[in-house]
Formats: sequence, structure tokens, C-alpha cells
Amino acid sequence: MVLPSTLSSKCRDAIAKAAAYIRGRQSPSGGFCFYRYGPIEEPSLGDTYYAVSSLKLFGIEVPSPRQVARFVGESRIFGVTYLYFCAFTLDRLGLASRVGAEALQQIDALSIRLPQEGRETAWTRLIDRSGWLESARKTLRLQRRFGRFGPEQARGRTPADDYCVSATRIAVEGRRYAHAAQFIREVLARGEFGVRANLWDTYLALAVAALLAIELTAETTSFVDSLQQPPFGFLMTAHSTMPNLDVVYAGVRCCRLLNLPIRHEREVSEFLLACQTTDGGFSHAPAALPNLEFTYRALQTLALLAPELTHGE
Repeated sequence: MVLPSTLSSKCRDAIAKAAAYIRGRQSPSGGFCFYRYGPIEEPSLGDTYYAVSSLKLFGIEVPSPRQVARFVGESRIFGVTYLYFCAFTLDRLGLASRVGAEALQQIDALSIRLPQEGRETAWTRLIDRSGWLESARKTLRLQRRFGRFGPEQARGRTPADDYCVSATRIAVEGRRYAHAAQFIREVLARGEFGVRANLWDTYLALAVAALLAIELTAETTSFVDSLQQPPFGFLMTAHSTMPNLDVVYAGVRCCRLLNLPIRHEREVSEFLLACQTTDGGFSHAPAALPNLEFTYRALQTLALLAPELTHGE
């Protein structure tokens, strides 16, 4: 998509304001934090990952990169999410070789277990399923980029390469994650994902499917396409009406993974711009509070909608 000139100008202004907001969230330690009150700052690996990734997406220089790398290297690492933030922040900085031996061992030791069934309510099943999908996606991306899945190395590769699989990787992953691949095939055969079929869980399932080289079905494409609706571009479910940033982010990501045309690009772009606050950050919905994660999702969505806006990686 090439944005109309007026809308393109608004988006470029939004990106510049967002970059200023992100740079203003850096603490003296080098890490980033969305929360700041007087002298109190709480930089975190997550906020640092979102900040660095947002700036690199548009080729904007990350301030004090050595301090950022030091903050990441000195942070406590435990669990797949912290491993993900640590490894990919260094990767975005061009420092993939700085991912330590202990972290690499933890990445290789990660495994994917199927989500638990038989919980008491549909709500707890939904939370379990969404959490499983996110953990599986992060595990696969980490092991694809930093693990020992095949001869490819992290150095010199781009984030998009994580979704491009070689015959060697498919063979190894097929043996290691046959159970997860079969589970994804079964649920996507119905065309949708989630205890209550929704766009967010379907996006996560499509991302895992792409990482495992699972062939997608026409039913999945039809389900996602049915949720392309005005006035905001996408619906989260067939009967939802409340828009938010996660809805349009998941919708655009689904369309890109399915090679499906986005039918309401202007509406999506205008909704994203409405989520930007006066300080430059993006919030979950118009008039809400911003943070670095929502800012990252908004900027990534703009970059997917209009690649001409990006100048970096």
C-alpha cells in the first residue's frame, strides 16, 4: 500500500513524535521504561526491547547503545519471555554475538508442551490457550534464530528470515515439534482459533504455523477476511464492536501471513493515529494511557501497511 500524500504526511509526523517519546523513556542505566514519576524509574527488559525494536524499524539511532547492551547483559534472565527480550534486543542492536552461553543453553533447552485441557471455565481455557500460543511463538523464534536447529546462524540474518524455513530446519523441527504442529493443524483446519474464535489467537496460531511451515487452509483465510469490516478496519470476533490497537495489529499481521489484501487500509491507519497521545506514545485505544509495547505495535502496523515509511531494517 502507498498512502495518500496527506495521510502519509500524518503518519510520518506520528512516527517522529513516537521516536521522541521513546527516546524520552530512556533511563540513565541505558534501559527504557514507560513508567516514570520524578526520580523513580523502572526500566525493564520488555520496555527496552519494544523501544529498541521501534527505533530500529525506522532506521532511527538508538541512544547510548553501549549502555543499552550493558543494561540487557546485567538483567536477570528467566523464562522464555525474558530470554526473548534479552536475545532479540541485542540482535536488534547488531550484537547477536553478545548473547551469552548460559542464555543460549536455556534457549536450546526450551520445549513446547500442549495446552492443558479440562479447566473449569471457558475464560481460564482462553487464557491458557493464548498463553500457550505466545510461548510457542517465542520459543520457535528463539530457537530458529539462536538455537541449533540447523546450519544457519543468527549473524547477518533479518527478523523476516525467522519465518523462512530451509529443508534442514523443517526436518529437525518436524521431529522435535510434531505434536505441536499436529495441534496447530487441527485447530486451523476449522479456519479460526480461540475458545471463542478471535483475531488475536488466530494471528498467534498463524505465526506458529508459519514457523513450523504448516500449510494454511482456505477456511482460515475466509475467517480472517470476514473480520475485515469498517469503520475501523477489523473486528476481534464476529460479534465484537469495540475497537482497540490489538485488533488492528492482529488483523494486519494475519493478512500479511496469509497474503491477503487489506481492504480498509485508510480506516486502519486513521484508527492508529487516533491512538497516539499528545506526548507521542500510542495507547490501547483513543484517550487511554500510552506505553512502549502499544507504541511498538502501532509503529509495526504502520510499517506493514506502508513499507515506504520505513528507512531501516
